[in-house]
Amino acid sequence: MIIKFVELVAMPNAPVYQEKLYRAQLDTGEVLDLFQQHWDVPLPPESLIGLTVEQARHKRTEKMLAAAGCH
Repeated sequence: MIIKFVELVAMPNAPVYQEKLYRAQLDTGEVLDLFQQHWDVPLPPESLIGLTVEQARHKRTEKMLAAAGCH
């Protein structure tokens, strides 16, 4: 399953730190909420296109660890 399109979707009535999530459309036609946007780890949605769901989650984890200084 390859990610074909990703957008940041606002969550109604969510606290600021949870207000957006990455919603992906896969090559199978399935729509999947990948993960929440982390406020201090910028990850452009378009950078996830062409990746598998597992690769996208791994990329996010790496960026979060790098931002925390654990890289």
